[in-house]
Amino acid sequence: VKVLYTGLASTPSMYEFCRSGKCDAAVMVTASHLPEDKNGLKFFTKYGGLEKSDVDELIELAKEEAYHWYDMGIVPPSSGNAGVLCSELVDFMPHYKNTLKNAIFREVGTASSTPLAGLKIVVNPGNGAGFFFNELLRDLGADVGNSLHLTPDGTFPQSSGIPNPEKKAMVEETMRACDACNADIGVMFDTDADRSGFVLPRNIDDTGVKSDYEPLNRNRLIALISVVFSLSSPGCTIVTDSTTSEGLNKFLENDLGLKHHRFLRGYANVIGKAKKLTESGEGNAEVAIETSGHCAMKENGYIDDGTYTAVKIIGLLARNAAAGSDSLLSLISNLEELPFDEEFRVKVTDGSLVTTTDIFRDVSQTLKEKCLSENSWSLDEKNLEGVRFRLSSGGFFMIRQSLHDPVISVQVESISKDEAYAKVLKPLTDLFSKYDTVVDVSTIM
Repeated sequence: VKVLYTGLASTPSMYEFCRSGKCDAAVMVTASHLPEDKNGLKFFTKYGGLEKSDVDELIELAKEEAYHWYDMGIVPPSSGNAGVLCSELVDFMPHYKNTLKNAIFREVGTASSTPLAGLKIVVNPGNGAGFFFNELLRDLGADVGNSLHLTPDGTFPQSSGIPNPEKKAMVEETMRACDACNADIGVMFDTDADRSGFVLPRNIDDTGVKSDYEPLNRNRLIALISVVFSLSSPGCTIVTDSTTSEGLNKFLENDLGLKHHRFLRGYANVIGKAKKLTESGEGNAEVAIETSGHCAMKENGYIDDGTYTAVKIIGLLARNAAAGSDSLLSLISNLEELPFDEEFRVKVTDGSLVTTTDIFRDVSQTLKEKCLSENSWSLDEKNLEGVRFRLSSGGFFMIRQSLHDPVISVQVESISKDEAYAKVLKPLTDLFSKYDTVVDVSTIM
């Protein structure tokens, strides 16, 4: 077995190295957007990322191998001059960058060697592994002179912190940079670049001056990616996590004529469901995407890749600019967005997952019973995670149990903050008060 060390690379690139034949398997060490003490391993082959069952089997095989060598009295050293080290340092990232360049050429549909000429793009990788995307865009003609945090730094300076395209500070910093240079778009990546978010101008005047920059993330990002595939693959299926809005469902199915399939939260769950729908013939799931920004596409092997998502969005931007169209936000103007959209995390203070499960089940059952007499609620029978209720005034609320933490998540979308508190949060607080010795509801009220 020959082990190669790639140095700094993005998580999605590992899959490309496998499917292009540069290696048989790949392992990524990353904590993603979490602190460094959360570092973990992600495994890939040419068939994609390993699933939980695959990793469980790999661990068992590794244990058996270790026992075998131990029984023979051989314990491989793990450090020092005699340690088990990599055979070679390689740089495969230029190959990966080239695959993304080719994808942009396909998306823009031009013979020009600089298909992004005339576009001003702010890239903010937050000192993470997505820094290479800035050079890629520059090579294709884009003006990226105002990009931010391009120097990889695993300590993540306090001024910017760990990159996360959902984080308010990162979004606002990118918006300011875009506004300062009249950018066409801002692109943000998380630490290992498997997730992305964007910033776009709401208004463009007759002279090309852009203003009122807004985030393109969560339901908006799903909506715009779906616009892309409504053109290239009419009637296809978009698989999302369970927390997407009621307005998104209407936009995808009524405005775009697509099929919307909600599934369990967690990018591995969403991707797995998309694969099954496509393989079974039940649907043509072109996209599997979470509100977090994890986005995997069938055409890219169902690998969640923030840079490939950026390729699709920037390709659409370039085509629209060539056609003289307005801001990309105009393409999702029919997406119904309610002013109140918040998630609350209710902590179970004894730290027990058993206690959390018991409380969640009891509260869920009580809510279902209350729904029978509460005219402003209606149970979403198709929901597959936790319990979800539609609100007669518009929006929804749902509660679900965290898989790993003693936390019950409450997601609320409503026509106003007052409506949310009166119709959802106050009744929920009253229900949780039954467990006031072990439940902290301070995040809600």
